[in-house]
Parts: sequence; structure tokens; C-alpha cells
Amino acid sequence: MPPEAHHPPAWLLGIDHLWRIRTDQIGFYDDLKRRYGDAVCLRLGPYRSWQLFHPRQIELALTQHASSFVRFEKMTAVLRQWNGDSMLLAEGETWHKRRRKVLPAFQTARLPGYGAAAVTLATSFCVTLEDLAGPDGTIEIDTDAAMARLTLDIATKTLFGADPLENGDEVEEAIQVLSAVAFAESTSPLTLPDWLPLPLKRRKKWAMAVMASMVGGLVETRLAEAGAGETDHGDLLSMLALQHEGDEHLIRADVMSLLIAGHETSGALLSWIFASLGRAPEWCEKVQGEIDAVVGDRPVTQADFRSLPQLRAVVDETLRLYPPAYALFLRRAIVPVELDGIRIAEGDLVQITPIAVQRDPRWFEAPEEFRPERFLGEPTWPRYAYIPFGAGPRVCIGQQFGLMEACLASATILRRWMPLAPDKFPEPDPKFSLRPKAGLRQRWRRRDPR
Repeated sequence: MPPEAHHPPAWLLGIDHLWRIRTDQIGFYDDLKRRYGDAVCLRLGPYRSWQLFHPRQIELALTQHASSFVRFEKMTAVLRQWNGDSMLLAEGETWHKRRRKVLPAFQTARLPGYGAAAVTLATSFCVTLEDLAGPDGTIEIDTDAAMARLTLDIATKTLFGADPLENGDEVEEAIQVLSAVAFAESTSPLTLPDWLPLPLKRRKKWAMAVMASMVGGLVETRLAEAGAGETDHGDLLSMLALQHEGDEHLIRADVMSLLIAGHETSGALLSWIFASLGRAPEWCEKVQGEIDAVVGDRPVTQADFRSLPQLRAVVDETLRLYPPAYALFLRRAIVPVELDGIRIAEGDLVQITPIAVQRDPRWFEAPEEFRPERFLGEPTWPRYAYIPFGAGPRVCIGQQFGLMEACLASATILRRWMPLAPDKFPEPDPKFSLRPKAGLRQRWRRRDPR
């Protein structure tokens, strides 16, 4: 039986809905699903916006009718300010061509090299902790900030073949500023001009300049090397330079979007993994025992990826509870569409929120609890009830790389260190990605040598 559509009352063309989205997104989506069901139609200014919560509707929107939607232009316009004309923002045949060019950068043959870079840099992070730890073998750090910097270093190595940036902290701060700008500008009913003397506008200009200088400098260096006969360095930039045939504009755009999006989501995922394991010491010990048995004294490698099922279950369960891409890119229908009895008019918006769908008690028993064991057997939920990387033609192009990075980096760290329970479990902060609000203060204890 087709689901019934519900239309919650709106105040001033939905400014009340927009306020909830800006101030309490996760609670707002949960409230909509609980009160109104699987298909909820909101008024947001001049638009009707559909919130879809049922796996069948999501499947149709992301697969069979994927070509009936484009990414909402207001959001792409915001991101284009610093991402340029990247693959992330392209549509139609332009997107198909760009994706075909970028895809070889993520081919399976290149993953071992990327994995080795992640292990090397995670090992360096462990050494830094050992140097700073107290005599009792413990140290307190902001795990979220540390993971953001670690994944920036990994991205710098795998994207550019470069060592950690001397101004890495400045680049990380710039990325966080652009994340805040992206959220603020895409959820604002008004677009304020950049010349206004507002603090966020000044920070935005500074952040864009930092990122343009960093990315531009590294791209120019690589293109100069290519002109001198040096081509493939085994990194993403080498492949992009080859696929884009030296077009500096296209290379910069794709490098910028891959760096920001990939680094943001990877850092957030590692933070939530260690926060969750700190609160579930029994699972931390299981995973560490598995790593000890499989890896022994040698470094973790990409070949171990599929030999650590308990670690992979922890990663998958973390992605269910705290998906960094907590809401998929807002879409606009370019033709009328029917999704399992729900009629979407041309011009309507469609929003899919994995964090709400993946916590639905119909599909997941005790959905608010951290239970990695649910991923050790065959799935008991519908295919499109679990979509932390999206689905369909526009599924995250770096999905396998992201999973491998999370597993190898966390395995390397857990071999030497045990995350302890934070005094207060962090509240999710849904902005560009789902990060712990106000960071993640956490103590770590050095493990006995194995």
C-alpha cells in the first residue's frame, strides 16, 4: 500500500521549519518521521520540500529515477565559490564525463599505496602520543582535532604525494570555516553579499585564500613536473593530471572538492569510532585482540582489510549511528516523478537523511544502541535502510578508499593505544559533516607491548 503524504503546518512560508533545520536538524528529522510518517512535505519559502524516510522511496529516488533530479542549485552555488566546477557539482553528461575521468584515481590497484600512507601517518601519530604521554602512560587530547589533522595529512599524502603541510593547522582551520559557511549560506533564506563587514564573511575570504594558495601551489608544482617528464607519483593528483590532460582549472576543482569532502568525513568517522569504543570497552578489547591475532608485530596493510571482521563491524555500526554524510545532497525534481505512490512535482525538492533512516526501529533493533554485532551476520534490514555513502549513480566515489582508511588508521592506533570513555559523550553537530560538538576531549592509555 503506498505511503500517505503528510503536510505539517508552516508559519511564514516555512521559516519555522528552516529555523529548526538550522538549530536542531537531527531532532527535527526525527520529529517529522515520528509524527508524520515516511513521506513528509514541507513548505520552505517558494519550494515544497519532501522528506523521504522509507527505503523503498529512497531506492526509487536514488536509482530508477536518479536522472529525474539535479542537485539543488542554491547549495551547489554556495560550494562552487571554492570548489569551482568540480565533479561533485556537475550534472548530466558533464557529470558522467567528469566521473569517468576521476574514477581511475580510486581504482583497486592504487588502494594499497594509499593504505600504506594512512598506516605510516597513523604510526607517526602514535609516536607523538608516546612522546607526550605522562609517566602513567595516559594522555588527554581533543580526539576530534587530532583525527582532523591526521586525515588532512593522509589526504595530503594520497592526493598530492606530499609530506604533512607546514601550515596544516591553518589549512584545517580554513576547512572548518568553509564547512560553517556552507551550512550557514545554504540554510539561510537570504544571500548576503560578501562585501558586508561581517565576521563570517571576513573568515570566509581568508579561508578561501588559504585553500586556493595551498591547492594551487601543489597543482602547479605537479604540472611543472609532468612537463619535465615526471608523471605518475602514485597519488590522486597524478591520475587527475593525466585524466584531465593537464587542464589546471579542472584539476584544481576536483582536487579541492575531494580534499575538503574526503578529509572532513574521514576525520569525523575516526572521531566517532574512538568515542564509541571508549564507551564500549568490551568491544575495544575484542577489536584489539583481533588486530593482535591477525597483524602481530608487523604494520597493518591493505591486505588485512577483509581479515578484521570485528573492526569492520565497529566501523559499519559507527557509520549507522553517526554517518558523517548525515543528510544527502538536497535534490530538485526536473520532471514530475512518482515514488511508490508519492507524487513529486517538477521543481519540488527531495531530502534523504541517512541518520534518520538508519535509526528507524522497524529496521534496526535497539536503534540508539551501539551494537556492532548486528554487522557480523547477514543484513536483516532493507538494502536502502543503510546508506552512509549514498546509493545509485551518485554514490560516494571514494567509498572504498574511505572504508579502508578508517579501518587501517584505527587498527594502527588501537594496536598501541586504548581510547577511554569521555567524561561526557559528545553531542552530534550536523554542519557540512557530522562532527562532535565542541570537540572530543578524551583520555588515552598506552597498551602494553605485544
